[in-house]
Amino acid sequence: MHNKTLSRCPVRLLVCLCALLAISAGCNHGTSESEGAAAQSATKHYLLTGKVISIHKQAGMAIIDNDLIPGFMDAMMMPYIVRPASALDQLQPGDSITADVIIEYDRYWLENVKVTGHSTTTNGKPAATSDNPAPKGRL
Repeated sequence: MHNKTLSRCPVRLLVCLCALLAISAGCNHGTSESEGAAAQSATKHYLLTGKVISIHKQAGMAIIDNDLIPGFMDAMMMPYIVRPASALDQLQPGDSITADVIIEYDRYWLENVKVTGHSTTTNGKPAATSDNPAPKGRL
């Protein structure tokens, strides 16, 4: 009887090992899905409304005086990369805009920029666009 118990021990060990590997594989699969969800949740979208202060086409950005963005930031003036950069061609300083602010980890930019109102200077002409390099700052 003692010999039968010893001969079954490696079989039991093998069955337990296979079960452990199957459970482990199932857990790892769930981790990959949660990592993918975490990457998606790392990208956030907010609606921005504001006024164009200046445009810096060479840098692909604009300085925007944005209104309060609930859940994200207070009203402030700051530089934003605009994607695609060709969207800068529709903007003039003084224009009122809406856009999506995209936040991805420590980077941010504007997409879907739409002009909601044009502003003119006192002489009735739009303000000039700047091709000067962008102001220094974190983007």
